[in-house]
Amino acid sequence: MRLGTYNIEWFNALFDGSGKLWNDDEWSARFNVTRAAQSQAIAEVVTHLGCDGLLIVEAPDHRETQSTAVALERFADIYGLCTNKALIGFSNDTQQEIAFLYDPLVLSVRHVPHSSDAAPRFDQEFETDLDIDGQGDPVVFSKPPLEIEVTHVSGRVVHIIGVHMKSKAPHGAKSREEVIRISIANRRKQLAQAV
Repeated sequence: MRLGTYNIEWFNALFDGSGKLWNDDEWSARFNVTRAAQSQAIAEVVTHLGCDGLLIVEAPDHRETQSTAVALERFADIYGLCTNKALIGFSNDTQQEIAFLYDPLVLSVRHVPHSSDAAPRFDQEFETDLDIDGQGDPVVFSKPPLEIEVTHVSGRVVHIIGVHMKSKAPHGAKSREEVIRISIANRRKQLAQAV
């Protein structure tokens, strides 16, 4: 079973609002690269990796008018990829979905979110003490991790959690003090989500 991860920057910008691939000579969101050239390059990397299953980080958006899975499957069809079936878990509002693109002749995959009294599902709020004041602070994943069960044709089963953690840069800071304050808050949130 060959598995991989591919963070595809600005992948969502290659699709229109309905999930149709803009495979043309207009500029992509990448500097000085056309949408067709970026799409071709992504397909070449996926082909070269030769994975049975590939975790796609920053996959196309999932919203009312667009399905992440459908957009990825259309992309795979256009480029004749063996990994031509897609699955997502909990969608988010960041235009950076976490999805799994796989070869259905080799793998069967299902989303299997877990929870317990100590740890809620990844799409739910949980509390942890972020500022060491003895009080729980609410934390919500901006990009809920993807929990999947992958079954190989051989019968082997693997459980995978795909996570997209960000650097949490201090956006909006206007002074050195704000940079420090926002950086500390963002770092605490990142650590809480990694617990």
